[in-house]
Amino acid sequence: MSWQPPERPQWARRLIAHGETIGGAANLISLDKDELLETAQRSTGLSDFGDDPWQEPFDVLVRALEEESNLHVIGRAIARTELLRTLRNRLKLAALWKGRPEILEDTIDKPVFIVGSPRSGTSILHELMAQDPASRAPALWEMFHPAEALEGDGIAAAADDVTQFWHDVQPEYETMHANAGDLPNECIYISLHSFLSDHWGGNHHVPSYDKFLLKSDQRVAYRYHQRFLKTLMQREASRRWLLKAPSHIFVMRELFDVYPDARIVRTHRDPTKTLASAVNLMGTLKWMRCSDIDMSRAANQLAFGLAYVYQKEIEWRESGALPDEQFIDVQFEDIVRDPVGTVERVYERLGWPIDDDIRKRIADYATHKPKGSRGVHKYSLEGVGLDFATERDRYRFYTDRYGIAEEDA
Repeated sequence: MSWQPPERPQWARRLIAHGETIGGAANLISLDKDELLETAQRSTGLSDFGDDPWQEPFDVLVRALEEESNLHVIGRAIARTELLRTLRNRLKLAALWKGRPEILEDTIDKPVFIVGSPRSGTSILHELMAQDPASRAPALWEMFHPAEALEGDGIAAAADDVTQFWHDVQPEYETMHANAGDLPNECIYISLHSFLSDHWGGNHHVPSYDKFLLKSDQRVAYRYHQRFLKTLMQREASRRWLLKAPSHIFVMRELFDVYPDARIVRTHRDPTKTLASAVNLMGTLKWMRCSDIDMSRAANQLAFGLAYVYQKEIEWRESGALPDEQFIDVQFEDIVRDPVGTVERVYERLGWPIDDDIRKRIADYATHKPKGSRGVHKYSLEGVGLDFATERDRYRFYTDRYGIAEEDA
């Protein structure tokens, strides 16, 4: 058995049919590279996209979207929106940095990155820790619109409408991951501006781009990420950075090359649970955009890939290739069972103060956002074509190393 897509809403099926009846959605919505660049420039009145090496990954991505993704009309509209928004942001940021070069002279001190496998509690821990007013967790709306963020919060509602549209396209998505314009979200929405980001491959079927990304120098993306944060600091400069993305786990050494004083809050959960959930999420995201997808090999590829990454992480932390003393390990079951106590223990390791007001904020947030509050995300290893016993054995080295509680099938 392999992953099966959820049923599309009726309105989406009917809209997708519009593209199919006139020879394909490409005849309705263009993803032509040169036209995208020209439209971004014309709509902003700007011409300089910045001096970092973004053009090759952009070219590879657009070609893959056109030739491999089989995007339906909704998918092409979403892809065009994301590409144009990213290009427009690059133009605006390049102009901002040229006019205000002092922005890039700021420093980022000891940023905290919450990192773990997909579906291991990184999002809820990020949101819980963001309840502390002293922490600065970038909201989705300001990652969507970084230049406008310096002018105020007026664009936040529009960003929220975008996220709600994702749920309209595929309602099951809301049971898997909470999205809102004002919620803190992943660093992929920053790194996508370098066109070196798991965001693109995570949402689209672009195997040639995925292969290109694996061979790319991710320090380019982290340097742009750093500039991006320095820009958002102009809005709220005094607060410490609290960041999050599961995808950081794949490129930890590059992260430390750019942020050598970073601290990593590393979440751990039984892979027999995270694998099936992650494949289900990936399939749903691609189904929201693509006419048809084949996830038959995705589960095995992810299972093998994560096992390899976990093994390397253990080796590098033990050898000193990664600074083990800058890691804080957190168990998923502790986040669920005792959110306040878990955050307290993280704060103790970070050397951050915590008082009763912060404890109450965290407790209230956890109480009002229990697991499953937006519906139940149903998944199983069998449902994505994996065998429970095989995966338990595959990851034994990892669960034993970190004392991870085994969950039921």
